Amino acid sequence: MNHLLKKGLVVFILCMLTTSISLATQNFEVIRAYLKDTNIYVNNESETLKTIYYKGIQYIPVPLLSEKLNCSFLCDEENNTLLLKNNRVFQDFPQSNPYEGENFVYGEIIKMDKKNKLLTIEQHFDDNSISVEPNIHVSEGVVIILQRNDKKMNLGFNDLKVGDLIGAVLNKENIARGIILSE
Repeated sequence: MNHLLKKGLVVFILCMLTTSISLATQNFEVIRAYLKDTNIYVNNESETLKTIYYKGIQYIPVPLLSEKLNCSFLCDEENNTLLLKNNRVFQDFPQSNPYEGENFVYGEIIKMDKKNKLLTIEQHFDDNSISVEPNIHVSEGVVIILQRNDKKMNLGFNDLKVGDLIGAVLNKENIARGIILSE
């Protein structure tokens, strides 16, 4: 009798486990998808990630994408919610230092060579201006700021366009290390 009770208990436990597993998976739909290597560009940096391709749409795993976008994420499984938070921090640059041969120039962009990171400006002068060559090379690590009223945000070099009014901090080699775009 004791042996029969043990077998019955084992069968009961197995039934409970299989039932709970099948109940847990009933919220999921089985699909057929493909893994695909995808080149992802974020802030001009490229990386190849494995993405899921399903019905003509690519899906990127949230942890990988959030890392590339400098976001933190929290998955609330109980409420089936994904929370993303942007971790970007505004980057500024120091003022020009004339004691180190730096200059600050104002002007309007009249021509751009994005491939070679070269701006041609029509310089605007005030009482403190020093004339510089109109062709300004832009450093690889340039910090570009869009300033409107009391708000500032960083931009990329490709966000600049002909007709923009800029102020630029030029190092002693006349290479722009910082650009302020104002409206």
